[in-house]
Amino acid sequence: MDRGPRVAGRAPGAIEHAVSSHPHAFSRYCMQCGQRLTTAIPENDTRRRLVCLDCGFVHYINPRPVAGTIPVRDDGRILLVRRAISPRMGMWVFPGGYMDVGETAEEAAARETLEEAHLEVVNLQLLGVYTRPEPGVVVIVYEAVARGEGEAGHETSEIGWFHPERIPWDELAFDSTGWALRDWLKRRGLG
Repeated sequence: MDRGPRVAGRAPGAIEHAVSSHPHAFSRYCMQCGQRLTTAIPENDTRRRLVCLDCGFVHYINPRPVAGTIPVRDDGRILLVRRAISPRMGMWVFPGGYMDVGETAEEAAARETLEEAHLEVVNLQLLGVYTRPEPGVVVIVYEAVARGEGEAGHETSEIGWFHPERIPWDELAFDSTGWALRDWLKRRGLG
């Protein structure tokens, strides 16, 4: 009876460092059969994975998609929010967060902007896709037209509207925040 993929061997230890910060990297039990997981290299694979030796199910730890917006007003200022949660509490970032199952990246970006900045956005245009391997996220960023002024949401302590020359570069929360803002400036011919 075939019980799933053959395992090339067991090696004690943690999953590779780049995956270790993913919330599922510390799963201990198989979601298929409930048995204990181990780390191993499945047959015909080259990477160490979480594997159930009982039923053979391989638990892939995949990146999580994040969607956000850079809301722009008619006067050319952009909205950033100051984080009121970890990680990087107190730092500035564009509104964004994890996508939910059943929504598009655009819907997630607009929802996160409404939640974090109480701001409706329209006319979302893809700015770029940025990979942050360490936390295992893929950040999808849209430029959007702001409808209103906004205010801090439950995950933010304040909002700020910044002229391009006043972006608080030394207080940005993540590398991907800076990458997207630099791309936005280049798109506007301000880079």
